[in-house]
Amino acid sequence: MNLKEKVISELKNKNFPDLKFLFSSEVLEIVTDILESELENEKIKFEDFLKQENSSLTFDSFEDDGVLYYLWSLLNHLENVDTSDKLREIIEDFRPKLQDFSNDLAYSKPYFEKLEYVFENTSLDSEQKRIMEKRIKAYKDRWIDLPSQKQEEIKKINKRLWELSDKFTNNIVDDEKTFEYLITDYEVIKNLPSDVLEIAKKAWEQKWWYLFDSDPTSFSAIMKYCSDRKIRQDFELSWNTTSSKWNFDNRELVLEILKLKDAKAKILGYKNYAELSLNDKMANSPEQVFELLESISEKSVSKAKIELQDLKDYFWLQDLQTYDLAYYSRILREEKYEVDEKIIKQYFEFEDVLSYLHRFIEKFYSIEIKEIKVETYDSEVRIYEIYKENKLISYYFLDPYYRKTKRPWAWADNLREKEYLPTQSVPVILNVCNFQKASSGKTTLYLRDVETLFHEFWHALHELLSESKYSELSGFWVEWDFVELPSQLLENWVSDKESLKNMSKHVETWEKLSDEMIEKIDNLKYFMTGMFLARQCEFALLDMSLYSSDIVWDIDALDKKILQIVNKYSIFKRWEDYKMYCSFNHIFGGWYAAGYYSYMWAEIIEADVFSKIKEMWMFSPETWEKLLKTIIWQWTRKKASELFFDFMWRDVDNKAFMKRYWI
Repeated sequence: MNLKEKVISELKNKNFPDLKFLFSSEVLEIVTDILESELENEKIKFEDFLKQENSSLTFDSFEDDGVLYYLWSLLNHLENVDTSDKLREIIEDFRPKLQDFSNDLAYSKPYFEKLEYVFENTSLDSEQKRIMEKRIKAYKDRWIDLPSQKQEEIKKINKRLWELSDKFTNNIVDDEKTFEYLITDYEVIKNLPSDVLEIAKKAWEQKWWYLFDSDPTSFSAIMKYCSDRKIRQDFELSWNTTSSKWNFDNRELVLEILKLKDAKAKILGYKNYAELSLNDKMANSPEQVFELLESISEKSVSKAKIELQDLKDYFWLQDLQTYDLAYYSRILREEKYEVDEKIIKQYFEFEDVLSYLHRFIEKFYSIEIKEIKVETYDSEVRIYEIYKENKLISYYFLDPYYRKTKRPWAWADNLREKEYLPTQSVPVILNVCNFQKASSGKTTLYLRDVETLFHEFWHALHELLSESKYSELSGFWVEWDFVELPSQLLENWVSDKESLKNMSKHVETWEKLSDEMIEKIDNLKYFMTGMFLARQCEFALLDMSLYSSDIVWDIDALDKKILQIVNKYSIFKRWEDYKMYCSFNHIFGGWYAAGYYSYMWAEIIEADVFSKIKEMWMFSPETWEKLLKTIIWQWTRKKASELFFDFMWRDVDNKAFMKRYWI
């Protein structure tokens, strides 16, 4: 068996993939040939499928057990977590070819007609009908009856947008890798967490000199603990100007993305891209989103201004800028509320938190999470088998720690979907985080890190805990402004008093958090929430404004327009050097274009659901059973509004959300 045959064989293996082998340099040398060969196989299968008589077709006729998209997802995952010039070249070379085929499939009238025939003329169960309805709707949303000339325009736009999205994200990663900041005055950073200082000191390897990079944990530590205002300003400026200059300047890309998405929307009969984006979401229109967000923004800005004045009064400050906010908020939290994040952090050692999370989920979901020892692309990756009723239902892996070659966010994804065909395979679901690993000793987490771990894990659970045998009805396919509901919901079990008591264990003494300290933490639940909410509204309104208004035609006009929008909603006055949008990956490199509002939309729903859960008692098995049966197990068998109603027996109410933020 030659190397190519070994790769194909491994891809058809239904167990956990041998990532160490598949990501090896030897395989990467031939992977382009494999991709192109598998693409040709897909094209042949597609042509053969179109030749079939409609009367011979069934629901299963549309399913595909090829390895092309599986291999492609593996390569893209590696690019996300361990980027390299070689891998990037492979992806950039093959992407246009795959996009051409995807476009041909997406605008194939004969394929669409076969979908309609099977839907109308064959016996389908309720789940199959739901899937076929969604497929047919997708074709109609793309205006399958468009003239061929218009279809070709859409195909070219889709292809180019794919390229631009990847380039946008790559520029962020590459630019952040260049950031280094040397601090020689220990006095101004002496209050930073010791693990952060230890890593920075080892990076420079000279006594009392500290080298910081773009690690988000280090950035946060500087903003909270560095007493030198100029250094904080420098860090914030770097953060806000990422990918806005030199070889990594994303501004031209942003402008082209906005133009292309606007053009695509208008070809498809929409006024703007925001209308197109909302076509398959819970929100009905951009106007509805603006009405919701601007109302929340107005209230949160009013609260934030009071919080800002409280900081100024407490510290006798005449001037307070954005780069001062985290620093003085931290001191106020320590002095007035007697809560020190560095001390709290010692109660949440990574391994203990992970173990608690797994035991907690095992108890309420009646599943078993079993770690297995498998070598992968990095020694810190954890691999698990997930069992339910003694049956293996999924593989899951966690890539927890920051690396310079890794994209700087946290996410959940699906490398291999559930298959129900005779070649059935077990899905492979993952979480990626960017926690800062201690250079020696045990790694501890801030409470916000713990929330991130819980948040992303429930995204994974939403995907793997399905009663349906079809991946197309999965948790990742629910309406985009509903997809964050389960993940945001689980964050509540981090801040709950009972959870804090059960989960906490001091890294050295093994003591639990005291009741007094837990009460102090609970007293902080409204602390600076106006600032946080105003910032989220600012991001969401910037996103929706860009995709629902007329498109400008040069970079200078884009800079001015964005600055105008930001200053309309921001607490702080922003100036010409503010280029945060150049690294706003959610809306230019990810899937949240005209959809960033969904975080807040989902939180309104989540707050409402959680208020009901608290009434039922949040640790009750009956509560979890109802949540599972009505929402989690259902995936997207129903519309999101129906899933919500099944749990609540009423429509959404925002009272719980407004109470949460005291606005």
